[in-house]
Parts: sequence; structure tokens; C-alpha cells
Amino acid sequence: MARRTKQEADETREALLDAAEHVFLDRGVARASLDEIARFAGCTRGAVHWHFGDKLGLFLALDERLILLQDEMKRRLCSDEAAPPLEHMAESITTALTELENDPRRRRLLTIMLQRCEYVAEMAPALLRRRQADAAIRASLRDSFRRAAERGELSADWPPERAALFLQALIGGFLNEWLRGEADFTLAGEVCAAVRGFLSCTAVKPVS
Repeated sequence: MARRTKQEADETREALLDAAEHVFLDRGVARASLDEIARFAGCTRGAVHWHFGDKLGLFLALDERLILLQDEMKRRLCSDEAAPPLEHMAESITTALTELENDPRRRRLLTIMLQRCEYVAEMAPALLRRRQADAAIRASLRDSFRRAAERGELSADWPPERAALFLQALIGGFLNEWLRGEADFTLAGEVCAAVRGFLSCTAVKPVS
């Protein structure tokens, strides 16, 4: 009986997170109410308080569901540091972008966290997570460009720090436009092509 009760509690918690995902996406985090979320989940408002305490607790729990694009890119970049750096960067980043585009839940969660939420003081943990992820992927990109420079593959016109900054800005800009839902491009298509094009521009050109 206790096992069944725990299972039901876990199912209720997941149902509330699913409901929050849809209500936050539709209404925005600030405008969404716990009553709306509870109704969407087929639960009582008391269940929300029991599992999460308040809307902030629910929001932070929902944030834990999200695999950040920065984290996924960093994981892939670090998977084979012996590979040709520019080629490995292109493969790692385009694979991460393609996987994101094929995952509707991650797109919903990213839209909530980046475009449906105002990061007031109490949401600092979620904002800090993003800032740390931004710093970590910048460092990984910079390290990859440095390895390319050491191998004689990176053009002298592109210092590693500058190349990492521009590449991160390129990806972030396209990602925000894509999340708005009005873009006439795809991550797997034009954005991956833009990433490969940029990396090609940073490479040492063969002598003709």
C-alpha cells in the first residue's frame, strides 16, 4: 500500500510539472497561477503546495528538467579532444542543434526559460545556472580554437577568445529567433550551415 501511495505521489508530481510546462508556455511564468496549473493537471492547489511549496519551487523543479544546449555542446566538445578541433566543433555543435530541434519538450522548456520568464531576485538559481553554462561553453569553445591554433589550423585573424565569442553569439542569436516560433529557418538546416560556414572562415586558407 505504501509503495502504491509513493507511486501515486510521483505520478501527481510529474503531472503537475507537465501542466506547469504547458501553462507557463501559454501564459508566461509571471501571469500563470497555481490554480490554473492544478486544474490543467487535474489536481488540487493543495497538491502543488505539497510537492513544490509555491510557484517558485515549481518553476525551479521544472528548470531541472531542461538539458541546456550549452551543456550538451560542451559534453560533445569534450568527448574527443584529440580530434581535429574545427572539424570536431562543427560536428559537435551541429549534432547538438539537430537533437534540440527534434525534441519538442526541450524546445518548450527553453522557450519558457528564455522567453516566458522575467528573472526576478528569487529566481537567481535558474539564472545562475544559465550564466554558468554560458561561461562553460565559452571556455570550451575557446579551448577548441586554441587547439586549432596550436595545430596551425586557425587563421591569425581569429584569436581564440574572439572566435569563441563570435561563434557563441551566432548560435545564441539564431536560437532566440528560432524559439520565437516565427523563424523561416531550421536549426538542422540553415543554422548548422551557418556554424560550419563560420568555422570555415576561421580556418587557415590553403595557399593557391
